[in-house]
Amino acid sequence: MNTDKSKKIIIIVIAIVAAISALCSIAAAVLVGIFVVGSVTTKPEVYTDITNYREYMSFDVTDADSQWNKWGIDESIWPQEITDNMTIADYKMVYYNPWDAQYLGYLVVDYSNEDYLKESERLKSYPSTDYIGYYSVEEETTYDLLAINADSYNGFVYALTDGKNRIIYAEQIFCNYFMDFDYDEYIPHEYLLDGFDASSDNPYALARRKEIDGDD
Repeated sequence: MNTDKSKKIIIIVIAIVAAISALCSIAAAVLVGIFVVGSVTTKPEVYTDITNYREYMSFDVTDADSQWNKWGIDESIWPQEITDNMTIADYKMVYYNPWDAQYLGYLVVDYSNEDYLKESERLKSYPSTDYIGYYSVEEETTYDLLAINADSYNGFVYALTDGKNRIIYAEQIFCNYFMDFDYDEYIPHEYLLDGFDASSDNPYALARRKEIDGDD
C-alpha cells in the first residue's frame, strides 16, 4: 500500500513539475512575443517644428525620468534658444523608446559673418572630449569639427561647420551600445561623424560586450 501511495505522490510531483515547466515556457514565449510586437509596432517620434525647440532639449529638465532627460548627456553645444538672427536651414529631433530611450537630432543654421564668428568661438571654447574609436568613429574630415561631447556608452553631441557660415548641430544619444532603429532614414549621412556605426551588431558593441563578459 505504501508503495502505491509513493508512486502516486511521485506521479503527482512529476505532473506538477511538468505543468510549472510548461507555464514557464508559455510565459517566456509571451514575453518574447511582447518584445517583438513592441519593437515592431513602436515607431520613432519625429519632431520638426522649430518653435518647440526647447521642449525637445534637456536644458530645462530636472527629472531623471523625463522623456527628454537624454540619459543626462550635456547638450550645451547646441544653442540655448532659436533667435531671429539664425536662419534655420533644416531641423529634426527623433525620439524612440520601445524599451530604452534613444534620441537623434540635427539643427542646421546659417549665420551672418559676425554671428558665425561669435558662435564658432563659443563652440571652440567648449571642453571637447575624445571621440575617435567610439562606435568606429574616425577623425572627422567631411566637415570641420567645432565641438564634441562624446560618451563611450551613450553616444555623441557635436557641432560641425562647412566653413561658410553654416553650422550643423547633431546628436545621437542611446544606450546598450546600439540604436535599434534605422537612424540613416532620419538624418543625412553626411551629418553623422565619419565612420559612425551604432547598428545592432556594430564592431564596437561586440568588442565591449566581449570585454564585459570577460572573454579573451
